[in-house]
Amino acid sequence: MSENKSALERLEELLKDIWRGSGSGSVIAAKHTEFIVEPKIFLGDKLNPEILKLLVLNYLAQTSRQDSGIGNIEFTGDKLIIKTPKGKPLVIVRDQKIIQQYLAAKTPY
Repeated sequence: MSENKSALERLEELLKDIWRGSGSGSVIAAKHTEFIVEPKIFLGDKLNPEILKLLVLNYLAQTSRQDSGIGNIEFTGDKLIIKTPKGKPLVIVRDQKIIQQYLAAKTPY
């Protein structure tokens, strides 16, 4: 059990590093101290939506046009579906800003 907990703690630390690296973190400076504001990674048994959004944006930035062509990413007009290697839906993106950003980056010139 403690092995799983340490793995979860490592995952949370890595996700916080990604959060900091994205520039999403903020620092609150007081007279004699500073506070770094970081999100709570898990909300109950769900991933924080802001962390999930950051992970999706990073994943989409790393994909190629070929990923869309072989079915890993499917665009259906109003949503973008990221699938597992076996073809099952993993994440459904409905945020039109993210979808348009992805389509603009993957459209050939």
